[in-house]
Amino acid sequence: MLKRLLSRQMVKRTKNRLFPVEYLERKHVDLTQPFPNDSSFFYGGDKEGNAFITRMAFRGPDREHEYWFDFYLKEIGFFGLKSDPGPDNIGFQMGTLKWEPIVTGKTWRIIFEGTVLDKNGKSHECKTDLVFTGENPIYDFAGSSDQKSIAKAIAAEKWSKEFFFKLKDIHQTHYEQTGNLKGLIILDNQKFDLNFRASRDHSFGSRNWLTWDRHFWITGLSDNGFHWTVTTIRFDFLGRLTAGFVISPDGIADAIVECTDLETVSREQLLPDQGVVELLMRSGRNHHLQFFRNGDFPYVMDKKYLMFEAIGRYKFDGVDGLGMVEFGFHSDKYKIK
Repeated sequence: MLKRLLSRQMVKRTKNRLFPVEYLERKHVDLTQPFPNDSSFFYGGDKEGNAFITRMAFRGPDREHEYWFDFYLKEIGFFGLKSDPGPDNIGFQMGTLKWEPIVTGKTWRIIFEGTVLDKNGKSHECKTDLVFTGENPIYDFAGSSDQKSIAKAIAAEKWSKEFFFKLKDIHQTHYEQTGNLKGLIILDNQKFDLNFRASRDHSFGSRNWLTWDRHFWITGLSDNGFHWTVTTIRFDFLGRLTAGFVISPDGIADAIVECTDLETVSREQLLPDQGVVELLMRSGRNHHLQFFRNGDFPYVMDKKYLMFEAIGRYKFDGVDGLGMVEFGFHSDKYKIK
C-alpha cells in the first residue's frame, strides 16, 4: 500500500509538468539526463501506397545521433538515406537534412538535398521540399496518461538505485500531432507531387533503447475524420505501459487508458501482417482498430533494438484509414521466424 501511494505521488509530479507550446517546439538535449535525447519524427502516406518517413534524434556529444529519411514511390520502389547526412547544427538540422518551424505548434517544412539509395544500392540524386500542417493542436501526453496504471506498474517492481536510474526513461516529455504533408520529391530530375495524411511526434528527456523489451506504436487517420495514436511498451525493468489518444472529427480528444496487449496482437507472428487492437478510453468508450502492414522501413537502434516502420492501412470502427504501424523488439530476446 505504501509503495502504491509513493508511486502515485511520483507519477503525479511528473505528469503535472505541462509546458507551453513555444517551449515544447524547441530542441532539448539535456546533458544532465542519463541518456540525453531529443527525438522528432514525421510520417506520411496516401491511398496509392506512397509513403515518406523522417526522424532526427539529437543525443549529445557522447552518443551518435540517429536519423531516418526514407520513402516509397508506387511502381518505382523504396529509396533512403543510408549515409550520415552530416553533423548536428543549430535547430533541427543534420547536414543537408533540415526541418524549419513555420508556425509554432502547427507547420513545419522538411528540406533535403543529397544522394539516396534504392533497394539494390544504386545511387540517385534527391531533392525534397515538404510541408507538414497540423489539423489539430498538439497532444501532450503529460496531461492524459493514465496515472493509476503507471503507478501500479512502478509499485509492482522491486525498488533499487538501479531501478530508479532506469525509471528516468519514462519521464520524457512527449507529444504528437496529426495532419497532412504536402510538397514534392525530385528524384533524378523526375518530379513527384505528394499529398499525404500525416503525423509527427517530438519527445525529449532520457532514452536508452537497450532497456526496451518490445513495443508497438500505431497512428493514423480515418476517412470520417478520426485521428489516433496508441502505443504500448514493455521495458526490461518495468511492466507494460500504455498511452495514446483518439481525436474525434469535432476536435475533442479522449485519452486511451488500456489496449490489447503485445502478446495477443503478436500471438502468431512477431511482426504480424494484420491484427486488431481494442481501445478503452477514459470517457468509457471503446474503439475497434484493425491494422494491415504493407511493407516497412527497418532500423536498428543502439545496435540492438530493431524497429519496423510499416505503411499502414486501417479499419477504425469499420471505417477505412491510413497511417503508420511500428513494431520493435530487442534482438537479443526475440527473433523473426
